[in-house]
Parts: sequence; structure tokens; C-alpha cells
Amino acid sequence: MRSIHTKIELALAAAVLLACEGRVAAPIGQDRPGPPQRGGTLRTAFFTDVRSLDAATAFDTASGAIESLIYDRLVSYDAAGKIAPQLAESVDVQDDGKRYIFTLRRGVLFHDGTPLTAADVKRSIERSLHVKTPCPVPSYYERIVGYRAYHDGKAKELRGVQLQGDHVVSVQLTEPDATFLHIMALAIVAPLCKSAGTTWDRNFSSAPCGTGAFKVERYENGQSIRLVRHEGYWQKGKPYLDAIEWNLSVQPFTQRFKFEKGDLDYMREFSAADSQLYRTDPRWKGRGEWEASLTTVGTLLNTEMAPFDNRHMRRAVAFGINREQVAAIHPGHVKPHTKIVPETLIPSTPGYPSQRFDYKQALEEMRLAGYAYDPATNTGGYPHEIPYLAIIDSNSAQAAEVYQQQLARIGIRIRIQLVGWPTYLARSSRRKTVQMGFVGWHADFPDPSTFFEPILASKAIQEEESQNAAFFRNAELDALLERARRSTDEALRSKLYRRAEAIVAEEAPWATAYAYRWFELWHPYVHGYTPHPVLTQNVGDMWFDQGGRKLAHSSRCNTALGAFASHCKKSKARTTLAAMVLP
Repeated sequence: MRSIHTKIELALAAAVLLACEGRVAAPIGQDRPGPPQRGGTLRTAFFTDVRSLDAATAFDTASGAIESLIYDRLVSYDAAGKIAPQLAESVDVQDDGKRYIFTLRRGVLFHDGTPLTAADVKRSIERSLHVKTPCPVPSYYERIVGYRAYHDGKAKELRGVQLQGDHVVSVQLTEPDATFLHIMALAIVAPLCKSAGTTWDRNFSSAPCGTGAFKVERYENGQSIRLVRHEGYWQKGKPYLDAIEWNLSVQPFTQRFKFEKGDLDYMREFSAADSQLYRTDPRWKGRGEWEASLTTVGTLLNTEMAPFDNRHMRRAVAFGINREQVAAIHPGHVKPHTKIVPETLIPSTPGYPSQRFDYKQALEEMRLAGYAYDPATNTGGYPHEIPYLAIIDSNSAQAAEVYQQQLARIGIRIRIQLVGWPTYLARSSRRKTVQMGFVGWHADFPDPSTFFEPILASKAIQEEESQNAAFFRNAELDALLERARRSTDEALRSKLYRRAEAIVAEEAPWATAYAYRWFELWHPYVHGYTPHPVLTQNVGDMWFDQGGRKLAHSSRCNTALGAFASHCKKSKARTTLAAMVLP
């Protein structure tokens, strides 16, 4: 064991040398043609922890990537990002779009070996929408007949979900819903094993059970998650990998070294400097791809708490942020963004409503708010320091420092509070808790409604687990969103969402700042992957060139030893591993 550890330490030392020289290591292995091979364990990492693996409650992007491996849904998305059957063999739409009949595939097994039935589908939907389940977006499903009575605890079952045999389930809606199949593609309503029960139990997250291609073998909170192949998976021959290991709470700097050693096969969480190094290194040319940007990031301004219950204070922040400066913190990944819906869903056109940087107007809004500020004398402004909630060691923390300087120029002083990811999620979603802080939203599905209803509609407000972190209420916006959901006229929907953007720009519950996109990278022995237009980190179809992987790792180890030995030989002074690695 000692010799193995020594090789690993030397490889890490060699990686440190490369970093000091402003270089990255070469890719491991070569592209070799051939059919998919079975076997191997994919290793990757998250900067954050995963808060939950319960399909009914986990709703952050980190959890979502793993959920897509554990839970298949009635419908999902094909490679082009279009809705396609998954556990449902077919979907029949009747009654002018108010009735959906799902015919299930035969032979689908849960991870515990029991067969999927229509009763499991109904039970799972009811579990997620039960009054005692802290589902973050139950209002997505409010058009199911009987939803309100069931979700309020006044009915024992969800009347609109009906069984029509062992393998057919129908869902009746009160009115047409343009997004219904999209919300049925969410893990929230994925079929769960009977061990999940009929009502929510927090213990299910530690041993989740679905019909997906992988099942959970080990879940160590804050450390790692190991998934193994579901041998009874309904897609014969898949998955190709034996297992997937997700390391949790790993700094991007550490992820890079693990990636260069081959301890990670795939990654996408880079520092700005490391991302630039990989993207410009000729040895990595043509490798890796950008994920489509479906994320909007900004600052939440809690409309129920002073001082942001004052509309002019919110507008002052929106006008006071110079988005070009903010985008400079992570070039390539971060682009200035002035509206709620990403460009990939609604491209901006001349005159499209949005926020903007306007220093003079920001000062005017401070005056209208009753807190006039004189930059010449540095007098006036809001008299109290405002806590700003951000996530430790993240882009949100770096952006907060930029906001701190920019907003001081209009008389708003903020004090940055850095917390971990789970703490951020808990605090920002709790009523009357956070005045101001980081906020971001990644599309749940490719439709503008997902950037309004869960985060800005009145019905999304909850005492706990509220995705509407600004606790914003606007009757006109609510009415617009209702009309857009029930309409199938794309021209009308575009017009309605344009007006919705105008309301957000004018009322500023969010001060939008930037759009974020991920650059994903994997070694040449990894095959079968390309960023999906909708599903985040959709790695389930990956496979390894096993022979190439073994040869590459052997070669990399020898190269690392040689690089370290060469450095030591050139050094006049006595060199130790500790001196190489430690500050």
C-alpha cells in the first residue's frame, strides 16, 4: 500500500508543478473507435453537497443530476430536447388537452425487483403532492382535478389521477396546460418503490428507490454517493457503466488535480483561470463542450422585508449594478444578463424589456426611496448595513464583492455573509429571513414558465422551502402567467411573457446580473457523452474504452514520476514532498 500511496502523492506533486508553470496536463488516453463496452466506474465531483435524494423534495441542480440516474419518469427528453416517452410506452391526449392517458411499458422493475404498475404511479404522485410533503413546487400540478382539496388535506386521494388497469393511468386537468408534459418529466412525480410509502418520510432520502438505470449503493452525506448498475433495468444492455461515484463538497482547485491524475474522469467545475487554460491548450483542442445556458443569476431583494419592501430601493439596486464588471469575474462562463428568461429560451429583440445599469437613475431611485445619497460628499444613503447572503468559495461570493463596491457608490452598504450550500438553501427559502442575497435559477424544463411561476408567482410563496425567495406578489403577473399556461398559441404566449419580463424589470424583485454556462470536459477514454440541451449532466449513457483507460493511467503514472524526479534533480536545495504540496 505504501508504494501505491507514494505514486499518488508524486502524481499530485507533478500536477502542482504544472499549475505553478501555468499549464495543464495532457488528456489521458486517445480516441479509439469501437462499439460501447460494459464495465468501469465513472468518477466525478460536485463543489456543493447534495441536500436530498428524495424525488419529491430535492430540487437543486446537484440533486437533479443524480436523480435522473435513479428515477425514470413517465416521459423525458430525447437527444434534441423534445418530449419523448420513457416509462410510458405511449401518451394519448384527449378532451382538448385536458386528459392525458399514459400506457406503461411492461417489464419495468424497481430497484427492489418489484414490477411497475399504474398504482405505483398514482401513489407516487399523491405522495409528492400530499399536504405533509415539503415539495418545493406543488403549484406546478394545480391543474390536476382535485389538486386543491388533496393538497390542503381535505381529500384522501387526488381525484384527477385515475387507474384504468394495471398498466394504464389517466390524468384529468381542469383546463389545458401547455407545460403539462414538461412537469410530468420532472423527478417530483417519478414512480417510487413501495418503500417510499404513501406520505413523505425524510428517511427515504438515505435509501431512495426508483426504476432508473442506477441504484444507490452508498450515500455518505457531505462526502460521496455511489450508484451501481440496476441489473433489472428495462432498457436491455444499459447502462454500460458498472457504477458512478460522485464526490461531494470538493473544491474546483482539488477537482482539477484529481482530474489530471485520472481520479476524476469527467468534470465541469473549473476556476476561471483553469477553464481558460484547458480551453486554450492545443492538446485539449476539440475536447470538451459548452452546455447550453439555461441559468439566470442575480440578487434577491426580499419584498416583505425592509428596506426592499420599498419599490424604489429595489430599483436602485437594479440600476446600480454594472453587469459588465460582474461578468469579468469568470470570463467565458459568465455573460451579462438583464432579464429573467435566458437567451436560449427567449432571445432579446430591440426594445425587449430588461434591466440596465444607469448610475444617475440609481441615485434618483435612492432619492425617491427617501434615502438620497451625495457621492461628492459621501453623505446620505440607506443608514443601515444590509446583510448579503452568498455561498462560500463560489462565484456568488466573488460577485457579492463586486456588488458591495458598486452599491456603495449609491449609498447602499452591504455586509457579505458566507454560508455553505445547504444553509443557503434553508435560509433563502424561509420567510422573513434573508433581506438580500445571491439568487439563481436553472430551467426545470425548456419553457419560459419555469422562470416565472416557481420563483416569482404569488402561489409559489411558502413559509419554508419557498422558491419565490423574493416573496414577490403581483396580481397582474399572476394573471399573465395563468393565461400563458393555458394557451397553446405561441404568439400569444410570447406576448404575455414579454409583459411578464417588463413587470419584473420595473418592480425588481430580482436584480438580474448574469447568465452562467458550464464548460464540460472528459478524458478521451470516456465515450457516449455530449451535453444535453435540457438534462443537466446526463451521464447515464457514458462508457469507457477499458483497454485505453488502463494503458493511459499506467502511462500517466510513469510520466508523473518522471516529472517529479526531473524537478528534484534540477533543484539545488533539498526538496521534500511536503515542501512541494504545502504552502
